Amino acid sequence: MADEKVLQLQKQIRRLTLFCSLTLLFGVLLLRLTAQNPDFSTRRWLMISALFVAGVFWFLRRVVDQNHSPDNEDLYPDLGPANRLTIIRGIAYAWMAGFLLMPRPGGLMDWLPALLYIGASIADVFDGYLARRSKRVTRLGETLDMEFDGLGVLVACALAVQYGQLPLLFLLVAGARPLFVWGMKWRTRMTLPNHQMTNSDQRRIIAGLLMIFLCTVLWPIFEPPVTYAVGAVFGVAVTLSFARDWLVTIGWLLPDSTLYIHWRARLKMWAFAWMPIGLRIAIAALVSLLASGVLAGEPALPAAWIWPVVIVGAVGGLAALAGFGARTAAGLVHAAAFVFFNFGGHPWLGLTLLVLASLLLILGSGHYTLWVPEERWLRVGAAEM
Repeated sequence: MADEKVLQLQKQIRRLTLFCSLTLLFGVLLLRLTAQNPDFSTRRWLMISALFVAGVFWFLRRVVDQNHSPDNEDLYPDLGPANRLTIIRGIAYAWMAGFLLMPRPGGLMDWLPALLYIGASIADVFDGYLARRSKRVTRLGETLDMEFDGLGVLVACALAVQYGQLPLLFLLVAGARPLFVWGMKWRTRMTLPNHQMTNSDQRRIIAGLLMIFLCTVLWPIFEPPVTYAVGAVFGVAVTLSFARDWLVTIGWLLPDSTLYIHWRARLKMWAFAWMPIGLRIAIAALVSLLASGVLAGEPALPAAWIWPVVIVGAVGGLAALAGFGARTAAGLVHAAAFVFFNFGGHPWLGLTLLVLASLLLILGSGHYTLWVPEERWLRVGAAEM
């Protein structure tokens, strides 16, 4: 019976492979009709994307025997809608990978890598939700989700570095998870123990915000120093998160020790409860300077942009100060600060606001908040709500 189910799954995988391979031909046609850069090669895009599609299905064949619930090992004979959605995410990353080692295609196609990553990120939010709604949570889905998350971050970071939107050093962030997994395997081969990591809401938050950042940084309208400044904040946050997990894994940090629990509680109180209050006050003060500068004609914004920028900045600054959806407010401040900087506003003011708003996004609103609707989504995830 199990062999029959495996044959059914392999048949589905072959059909999916054929369908996804045909989508690449549509991609070639789309790029040939719309790409404006004569140096962009659709043939090379097809070769690289096809290689990644082959890798996706090679990996799927290796782990298809995990298509069972976490509670028992009885195989499902069908991949299920959630796993299919996750596989489509993998194909979106393969399309993105086709743009590696090549110049931008030019025209509207410059937006395609960002749109692919945004679409894949939206699918990432809902594939787990779909699995629960259809009562088809599987080990296969968990494995594919974890591996494709890493692949997506790696490809998105590589493209952002290639296009000059992030520094070369950011590739260390992209490779953090593969290096982490390789390090655990190396320790196993050396008969060294890998200690169990503790659960962490902050790990989920940082991973989710990193995906949002990468969705945005791939937009062709963004460039240094804006992307470098914001990227530094996210890069440091991801690095610290992986460093802490690695120290726990190798046993240098003992989560059950009294000393660790004491200092972790104190650091969390300072970083996630009190520091955001200072950030909110500073952001509100700097937004007032930004608004007064825009109204005074510095920078010289188009007339139709002046009041929208002032209103967006003011709403974001006041909401951040009150702790009313502070992370969302930080996004509004980002938008106003970017326009201010991009049109020639004082660089120190624009960049400082971008950095402080990025820190508020990561740390949260802290104490004395009115309403934080984003927290539940970030900490629990749409898949589990």
